[in-house]
Amino acid sequence: MRIQGRDCTLTVSRDGELTPLPYSEETVRLTSKGYVLPECIGKRNREKTVITHKEIEGCFITRLDYSVIQCLFLLFFYDNESFDLYADRGFEKIIYRNVNFKAFELRGVNGEAFKLRVDVKSSEESFTENWPMNVPDLSWQKQRTFFFNGHSVIADLQTLPLVYRFELAVDYKSDARITLKLYFPLSAEHYPLSSKIEKLTIWIDVKEGIWLDLYDLVPISDLCDINCADTVLCNQLFKVTGIMVLNIRNAEKNLQIVI
Repeated sequence: MRIQGRDCTLTVSRDGELTPLPYSEETVRLTSKGYVLPECIGKRNREKTVITHKEIEGCFITRLDYSVIQCLFLLFFYDNESFDLYADRGFEKIIYRNVNFKAFELRGVNGEAFKLRVDVKSSEESFTENWPMNVPDLSWQKQRTFFFNGHSVIADLQTLPLVYRFELAVDYKSDARITLKLYFPLSAEHYPLSSKIEKLTIWIDVKEGIWLDLYDLVPISDLCDINCADTVLCNQLFKVTGIMVLNIRNAEKNLQIVI
């Protein structure tokens, strides 16, 4: 990411391993928390805020490539373990220590790069500090970005004609922990129907052998039949009641990450 003509970086650190991200946005900040004292009636005293503590919160949005996908999904697997964020914004270099993630969302639009948003929060041991002198260069090394192919989504062994967009959201505090929204042209022959999907596969990258498997999808929203000669675009929301598995199978790795 470039800000005012300068390269800025955001790096995830877990177990001593530094992984620079090809991020596009980030809002991670140290925010003040407290309570408000109302102004006195008939006086000129203004409303005052009493700061009791500070917390780290915000999010970052990144593309996916081979160098970062395993690191990020391992964060989601070890959801109770904290990690560090190294942020170089040009005007400041700051480390957010011992933060946790609270939710993430993976989005794909047909023919465009996958986008992953990760929401972070403080833990009891969180704090911030400046970069030490011995921190190496944390610039992201350019690699091939993964793009979503809307013709490669498979539901119960049947390849869907087209999914032009999807939104996969995971929130550990929500009752519906994992939800998936599919956007597709409405058709009598087009899956999904209003019934349960036992297994849905989203290919991340065929060349590198990376895909997502979602199990036991229950529709939350309904579809209706529309008598229209033109193409009708619609969407359907599913609750994933089973597990989500990231698979990486190629000459270098044979890995499964279950969430």
